[in-house]
Amino acid sequence: MFKEKSAKSQHPACHAMHGHHYLMDHPQLLLPLAVIHVIPLALFIHGAFKYANLREKRKLEQERTKQIKYRALPSRQK
Repeated sequence: MFKEKSAKSQHPACHAMHGHHYLMDHPQLLLPLAVIHVIPLALFIHGAFKYANLREKRKLEQERTKQIKYRALPSRQK
């Protein structure tokens, strides 16, 4: 049913390090690659803090609205 591979792969023993060897040959690519990876991480962290801040503001606004409604009830009037 399946073909069995009898021949060994033709890749060198260190084929996993190919990217590393490429960077060793072209060190000018190291900085742009680092920036490409850091920018999404920075945007994620900024977004997480922004989301937490907005969520906290929304909770405070909900609580303030509840208190205003409670004060406006006719049973609370003297």
